[in-house]
Amino acid sequence: MKSQKIFCSACDREVRVLITDPAPMEGPATLHDEEIVCLEIGEQCTGSLCPIGATAPNAMVSRLIRNGLPLDGMRTVRSLCPSCGLENEMALYGEGRAACTVCGSPARWTLEHAEPI
Repeated sequence: MKSQKIFCSACDREVRVLITDPAPMEGPATLHDEEIVCLEIGEQCTGSLCPIGATAPNAMVSRLIRNGLPLDGMRTVRSLCPSCGLENEMALYGEGRAACTVCGSPARWTLEHAEPI
């Protein structure tokens, strides 16, 4: 993987990205080319399209998870994933959006209420 800094028009600043290595070209299966993975996706990403990867923010989070990259810049909460049914960490991004850190599926995140300790 190659690391670079690219200007993000949504954040109006330079962000860190990784460019994944292409998959080996063995076998008859359709293989993915290189992908751009933004390492700074998070709560500030409120649009429906990431200008860097030309994809929805949930797809960018899925790329992070699929490539086994750290979710250092993202807040996480422990919750039940509606897709895989496992209770695990959900990465929060955008406005009320989350992604399962196991299967990468997107979900809506709402906080019903907070109770005092």
